[in-house]
Amino acid sequence: MKSILSIYLIIYPIFIFSQNTIIAEYLHISESSLAKKNKTILLFANQEKAKQVHFKSELNQDYNYGASMNKDGIIEVIEKPNEFANTWFYEATSKDIVKSLENANQKFVVYDSGLNYDWKITDKIDNIGGYQVVKAITNFRGRTFTAWFAPSIPIGFGPWKLKGLPGLILKMHDKERKYVWTLTKLSLNEDFPKGSLELNIPKDAKEMTYQEALEMSNQAYDEQKRRRSSKLGMRGGNIKTVRHRDRELERSYEWEEN
Repeated sequence: MKSILSIYLIIYPIFIFSQNTIIAEYLHISESSLAKKNKTILLFANQEKAKQVHFKSELNQDYNYGASMNKDGIIEVIEKPNEFANTWFYEATSKDIVKSLENANQKFVVYDSGLNYDWKITDKIDNIGGYQVVKAITNFRGRTFTAWFAPSIPIGFGPWKLKGLPGLILKMHDKERKYVWTLTKLSLNEDFPKGSLELNIPKDAKEMTYQEALEMSNQAYDEQKRRRSSKLGMRGGNIKTVRHRDRELERSYEWEEN
């Protein structure tokens, strides 16, 4: 694999090192047993730092938000996503991602720390949008992911949390293909306003770890489920809910292993 990457570096030296900044747009499609959702992610990056802007998830046209009863008599609930502005900041040399979440009433800064990626770069080569891409595989938080990255764009970022490859990730999916990220637009050599890749923490923002954020989300979800069950005259156990949070995607966490 090292020799393959070396060939790319020899063939495209001028093209490679002229691309210092990019704006990439990805379509993220996620599928559960109850619904299929689409979300757009914008990535602003240079070779050292990156910022992701996550737009609100939208349901596939075959589904609707709210509660309905399936043929087995089970209430299925598809929840609307939270109305938070969701922006992530991270660096090429850091194992941390900092998430800024903000709506009209609340501001949070969440630190997702100690992220490790043990990439296996294969000898599989393909073409995406005119770029030659190389296949890489990693295991991360309970799932196996496949990424196709472009060595000719030496910016080691991509959609969602995975990074650290010698090239921009153009497409990525988990083993079951329940979660798929596809590059839809790419702009090279974009000018960013000074400081646009830096996080400025608001004074009134509540800072917390990712573990704390998940625990808070769990508590809110349990309370919401309790209220819904009470309203429907039920005692739980026969309601299925589609949730809009990372735990659907992440099956395990580092702190659970200790």
